Amino acid sequence: MFGRKINMFEKLLLPVGVGLTLLGFYLIYLADRTGDATAWSRLTAVFTWMVLLFLVIITATTEDMKEELSLIQKEHVTEIKVLREVVHDQLRETKMMRKEFNKENK
Repeated sequence: MFGRKINMFEKLLLPVGVGLTLLGFYLIYLADRTGDATAWSRLTAVFTWMVLLFLVIITATTEDMKEELSLIQKEHVTEIKVLREVVHDQLRETKMMRKEFNKENK
């Protein structure tokens, strides 16, 4: 079929994800090093917001895919209509040829 190109949003999403992962490991290291309970609760809050941000990004990507699929579906519907017309035209031609052939054989 046809290939899908990677858009700019997806190209930016990978380095941002890697950066956030490294930042998360660094924050875990700092919270462990200080051993303070407030550091762990701040870290939990940061990760909760990161999860929320991740869910928003996934939702936006899913909506984008749904829009692309609806466009492809509309194209397929028009192609099917054209193919039906072609098949009906061929059927009419075949019927006409049979009638002519039967007339010639009689």
